[in-house]
Formats: sequence, C-alpha cells, structure tokens
Amino acid sequence: MTRSSRWQIELGEKIMENTKTTSIPRGALAPSGASGCPFNQSSGSIRAELALRPAAAKSASTFVALSKFVIANGKTAEVKQAFRDRPHMVDGQPGFVQMEVFSPLDRPEEIWLITYWIDSASFKLWHHSHLYHQSHKGIPKGLKLVPSETEIRHFERICS
Repeated sequence: MTRSSRWQIELGEKIMENTKTTSIPRGALAPSGASGCPFNQSSGSIRAELALRPAAAKSASTFVALSKFVIANGKTAEVKQAFRDRPHMVDGQPGFVQMEVFSPLDRPEEIWLITYWIDSASFKLWHHSHLYHQSHKGIPKGLKLVPSETEIRHFERICS
C-alpha cells in the first residue's frame, strides 16, 4: 500500500467520524464554471461522452456533494498533494461527472471537495462502496481535523 493510498483512507475516515450531514433546499446553489479533475474516459460510457462535452457534463449533473474540512495540525501541504496524487477511483463510477477540490486563499488549511453526480443514488452507491474506502488510503499519518468545522452538504444543481 502506498503512502498516498493510506493517506486517503485515513482522510475519509477522519471526515466521516467528524461529519454532520445536511441538505439544503432546491435552488440554493449552482456550481461554479471552473474545470475539474480529468475524466476517466472509458469508451461507451456516459462519462466518456460527457468528458468530450464539458457543458453537457455539467448540465447532466443534478446532485452535488460538498465536503468541507479544516486541517488542525499543519499537514495542509501534504493533504493538498495527496489530492493532486489521488488514484482517481471515483472517476469511473456510474453516475460520476466531475470532482473539484478548493482551498480558500485566506484560509489555506480549509479544504472543499465538490463532486458532481447524475443523481443522489449514484453518489450514495459510491459513498458506501469498498472502492470509496480504498480511495481514501493516502491520508497523511497523524492528520487531525477541526471536528466542529467538518461537514458534508448535499445540493440539487439547478443550472450554471
């Protein structure tokens, strides 16, 4: 198991143990137009089709999951590098459209992970899968999060 793989599993576990899950009402958020991580373009899949048409990919997504967490112990650079080096396991999952990772310029220890999905059922299937847990194996050893600032929010995507 690589260091990056251990890092991601531990991060997923930290997020889940410190997470409160909430939803917001219809119309509350439309995602930004920024481009995301590269698509896994397997032929014949809807994702391959959408990868060739970025506007279509965004319009096909109706469900957005936003995970926010704050790093408490100075491992910000390691966490950001782990996201850059991630194994892209989610990219080929049914219903997955795109993933983006942000960090506010005025608070670099805060991380926002945003995933776009065709529907909430696809997200839930991924979130409870063995691959989801495997994809979080690269979390830096000893990572600490601020529990009161860790959350997952679910959104309905209206338009862009």
